[in-house]
Amino acid sequence: MRHRKAAVFLPVLMFSAVSLFAQSERKPEIFLGYSNLQAQGLPDRNNLTGILGSDFFNNRTTLHGFDSEVTGFLRNNFGLTGNFSFNENNRTTSVFSTADSVKTDIFYFMGGPTFSMGHSARLQPFVRFLAGGAHTRFNVTTQQNAIAGLLTDSFKTGTTDFALGAGGGVDWRVGDKLKVRLFQVDYTPVFLSDQSFQTLTQAGAIEPFTLSGQRMDNVRFGFGIVF
Repeated sequence: MRHRKAAVFLPVLMFSAVSLFAQSERKPEIFLGYSNLQAQGLPDRNNLTGILGSDFFNNRTTLHGFDSEVTGFLRNNFGLTGNFSFNENNRTTSVFSTADSVKTDIFYFMGGPTFSMGHSARLQPFVRFLAGGAHTRFNVTTQQNAIAGLLTDSFKTGTTDFALGAGGGVDWRVGDKLKVRLFQVDYTPVFLSDQSFQTLTQAGAIEPFTLSGQRMDNVRFGFGIVF
C-alpha cells in the first residue's frame, strides 16, 4: 500500500515542482516521441535475477507506444522531469483448433532529477533518475473449437505499482527552440504486488488463480523531438 501511495504522489510532486521552481534562464522543455518497451514476461517463479542476470534478455515482449515528458530547470545543467508513457502489445497464436490471445498495456508516470551537459552545444547528453508508478494490465484469452462448440478461458487483471526509471540519452540541437532526441534508454523496473483473481475453465468452472508479486525488469527505448 505504501508503494502504491508513493507511486501516485511522487510524479505529482515532480510535475508541480517543474512549474513552481523552474527559475533558471533555461526555458522548460517538452519531449514527445516514440517508445519501445522491452517488457519482461512473468515466469512462474520469484527469481529476482535483475538486470545483470544471465536470463535478463530472455522471455521478453516488445510493446510499442509513446513517451512524453516536461523538464523545468533549476540551473542550466540541472532540472526536474515529469514523465508519462504508454506501451501496448497484442499477440495472437493459433495451433490447430486453439487460439491464444494476450494483450498487455503498461502506463508509466514518474518524476525525478535530470542532469544535462552542454546545454548550448550541438550535442547535449543527459542522465536522469525517475520514481513513481506503473499501471499494468493483462488480458489473456484462450479459445478452442470443440464438438460442444467454442470453449473460452480468459482472465483480466490490472494493478498499479511502484516503478523506477534510470537512464539517459542524447539531444541534437537543430535550432534555438527545437532539438531532436537521437535516443534515450531507461531501465524501468516495476515492483508488482500479488494479484488474485478468478478464471473460467473450459469445463465452465470458476477457479481462483494468483500471480505472485515480483519485479518486471523492463527496458524502455525512445526517440523524438524536444521543444
